[in-house]
Amino acid sequence: MAAWLLLVHAAAALQLPFTTLPMPAMLLIATGILASLAWHWPRQASRAAPGCIHSLTWDGDGTCHLQLQDGAMRRATLCRTAFVQPWLVILHLRTGSRLRRQLVILPDMLDPVTFRRLRVRLRMELGQADASR
Repeated sequence: MAAWLLLVHAAAALQLPFTTLPMPAMLLIATGILASLAWHWPRQASRAAPGCIHSLTWDGDGTCHLQLQDGAMRRATLCRTAFVQPWLVILHLRTGSRLRRQLVILPDMLDPVTFRRLRVRLRMELGQADASR
């Protein structure tokens, strides 16, 4: 995840010299790129921010239990908009009426069997949710 964050932000920053924007605009955009990296790094790459998801347990009834980095426990529900691919899973979780969290799971974060089972279960759950409409 760290390499991906650095690659995406560096690619955006490397495009700036090739634009015809005035220098103050390029500096403002570069500041935005650095601010984005500084905000995403502790939440996605190092997961050191206090409110980051440390672990997730998904019950059979669809309820998720989140343990945050600071030790707090939260109850969440899985939103139907999950991104499921063999190389990446992004879960969208609702922890309250307005609060939403995202959890990015790469294949090397879990053992291969658990990652495959997660993808299969997500596809089954999302498929059942779409069929029940």
